[in-house]
Amino acid sequence: MFIQALLVAIWSGLCALDQFGPHLGFRKPLLAGVVVGFILGDPVQGLIISGTLELMWLGTNNVGAYQPPDVISGGIVGVAIGIMSGGGEAAGVAVAIPVALLVQQLSMIIMTTNVGLVHAADKTVESGKFGAIDKLQYLGGLFFFLSRAVPVFIAVFFGAPAVEAVLNIIPEFILTGLTIASKLIPAVGLAMLLAMMLKKNMWIFLLLGFALATFMGVSTIGVASFALAAAALYDILMNRGGGEGKEVEEETDSNVIIAEGEGEFDL
Repeated sequence: MFIQALLVAIWSGLCALDQFGPHLGFRKPLLAGVVVGFILGDPVQGLIISGTLELMWLGTNNVGAYQPPDVISGGIVGVAIGIMSGGGEAAGVAVAIPVALLVQQLSMIIMTTNVGLVHAADKTVESGKFGAIDKLQYLGGLFFFLSRAVPVFIAVFFGAPAVEAVLNIIPEFILTGLTIASKLIPAVGLAMLLAMMLKKNMWIFLLLGFALATFMGVSTIGVASFALAAAALYDILMNRGGGEGKEVEEETDSNVIIAEGEGEFDL
């Protein structure tokens, strides 16, 4: 049991590194849960539970600085508890939600703490010790790894009561403050996206999408389809203008006359 819990915890830490690194998709409950199923010897049940959790959290994504419930730990613990307890999907979903919420708060603390590493890196650059920056990078990755691995190990090894006990230990005002902060941060994330979209000519597309959704009642899928077509058309027009200029430049560069001795050669 200890070895299995340890392997599941290590896998959750690797999935967390994938979230902040190569983005291979292992942070999704479907892929993360299937591996947990193999570790615990029941890949079929792992696929069933992780598929259910994937559908439940399908629209959960980071928007700007917003940190959503942690689907990595929730999905992995949900699959593990569902398999080990024999409760299947019902037990997996029941445990996955509180674990995801708990690690969401922990992740916000870790990300806030890692800001100190950025300031430490700035001071390291000013001092000229560039080799020490790599250590700060690895230290930040270690914090992200442990932020998922430790809670997952505790939840898998000690079961769902351990998660509830941790939640009961945390003072109510801390949970309330973190919950309010998690609801305010999405506004910051959307503001960051709007600040990017309002640069140069991008505000035209923002206004067009707003008009389609508000005044014409076009659905989200319809607006997205129109945006895809508009982006493709915009890209074609921009590249066409740049392409013609490039062709003219190439023709100009190709008309080179080399004069050597008595003859002239037009290239």
